[in-house]
Amino acid sequence: MRYVIEVYRSHDGVCGSVASESCGSARPFHGWLELLSLLEPPLPESVTQDGPPLQEPPGADRATP
Repeated sequence: MRYVIEVYRSHDGVCGSVASESCGSARPFHGWLELLSLLEPPLPESVTQDGPPLQEPPGADRATP
């Protein structure tokens, strides 16, 4: 996928807009992290924002001698 990104320096850092080739409307962003979140592919609906619970590796409950 290709994007058109316009980045401007502001007194707060960076800001601008990003648009993908498939969607003509640009989406504004303020800051690098917000730009990265716009570039990430969307999560499937079956995955929640919290994600699956972490599982400990086998033997993690054993104390080392």
